[in-house]
Amino acid sequence: MKRKTLNDNSGFSMIEMLISLTVLILVAGTALSALAYAQKLFGSQQMQAEIHAGLRGTFELMTQEIGQAGALNLTPQTFTAAVTGSSTAQTVAISSSANIFVGERLSVDTGSAQELVQVTAIPSGTQVTGIFKNSHSSGAAIFAQGVFPQGVLSASTATSLKMVGDINADGTVVYLQYDCDTSAGTLTRSVTTLAPGVTTRSAAQTLITNLVPNPGGTPCFQYGTPVAVTVSPTTYTFIPSVAVALRLRTSRTDPQNGPFIKMTK
Repeated sequence: MKRKTLNDNSGFSMIEMLISLTVLILVAGTALSALAYAQKLFGSQQMQAEIHAGLRGTFELMTQEIGQAGALNLTPQTFTAAVTGSSTAQTVAISSSANIFVGERLSVDTGSAQELVQVTAIPSGTQVTGIFKNSHSSGAAIFAQGVFPQGVLSASTATSLKMVGDINADGTVVYLQYDCDTSAGTLTRSVTTLAPGVTTRSAAQTLITNLVPNPGGTPCFQYGTPVAVTVSPTTYTFIPSVAVALRLRTSRTDPQNGPFIKMTK
């Protein structure tokens, strides 16, 4: 029997080489398969995280703004000319009528001269009309604080959420509208500052794309049972709560499972 020595340079046989290559290919194939699976899993998880982040950001914004609906906390204004008390309506000069609206009740002056005046007209950006029964000096303060009879407007629908108020708590009254359009696959938001001369709504901002219908036909916006409150002689209808349901899909198919990933919140 022929034995190999340390100095034997005959090398591996062809069969040994083939066996070695086969083992190497099997090991490399297994490693590459595991790597491909890990990449697909990572891609799938990343897409789910992107959907979740988009929905979470949108819901945080909507929660804050729905909570501010109806708020009224305007920057105090002042008289720029003295006012003589009268039992009839008169137009007075103030520092600014921005964000003041017809029908609003203003708390005027302080101390014994203080009174509550309802605005009946806004002739210009520095004038308001109402019945000022007490006399007020130039520089006397004018306040507007409270809430709107409706923050979430009763004109809201299953696909359109409409609100009014000092939404950003910055002393500016705005009209805010969210539109859920599953046909276009978008959720948009538009804001209009309520001020004299402003008559058009701002351009819509797209918050979400790839929006799809909710399971079971659940509407995007649902509202609590309206509550009617009468402050003689007017009856106001309040919407006490808002529920929002949105379903979003990925922009491309799931690299791991094939179909689009969908998430509902």
